[in-house]
Amino acid sequence: MIVDFNLFTPGRPLPEKGLLYVLEQLPGMIVSKDMTSILAKQTYWPSYNSPYFPQIFKASGLPEMVEKYGDWFTYDRTPRALIFKRDHAKVVDTSSMIKLMRYNDFKNDPLSRCNCTPPYSAENAIAARCDLNPANGTYPFASLGHRSHGAIDMKLTNFDMAKRFEFIAIAGPTHDPLPPFQWSTASFPGETPHVGHPDLWNFDPIHVTWTQLD
Repeated sequence: MIVDFNLFTPGRPLPEKGLLYVLEQLPGMIVSKDMTSILAKQTYWPSYNSPYFPQIFKASGLPEMVEKYGDWFTYDRTPRALIFKRDHAKVVDTSSMIKLMRYNDFKNDPLSRCNCTPPYSAENAIAARCDLNPANGTYPFASLGHRSHGAIDMKLTNFDMAKRFEFIAIAGPTHDPLPPFQWSTASFPGETPHVGHPDLWNFDPIHVTWTQLD
């Protein structure tokens, strides 16, 4: 995804074209398109590891997965897509953007539910935490189950920060309202190398700025 901030002015209508380009690729196949019109219509452009362009979607073998397992493998009806569609309008400032990008309330959010035991999965959130899925649970496919997988950080910028090449970042899996990730209590430290890591990942956001050298 490429955004041309030279064509964006806060508080003014978006241009008809040129602001947002999206590119997706597989080995031997690249599809790209100006998506400014879709951005203007939706007011947001979500991304959640599902291909948007039909050619890439089909070549990825996802129609067969949809036929076998259902909407989880679609672009527009997978849980992350539905959560973004429901909650994007709640973003009004940097803090609410961080909250959305770190969102995971899998035990209470109806969009996190699945045909599983227990009947939900911490994969079905904006910031996945599959380490919190019970190892003895039952799931229709492995992606929904217990594994060393999840959102391991968050980065964002806005119009003002982008002009200075600044951004806000948080290291580690999401932990609000969930418990922070901790290697010493995880079930897979022996199989997942983590040399030099801290044990407890309970970090706050940091604002990355740069020092100009003369």
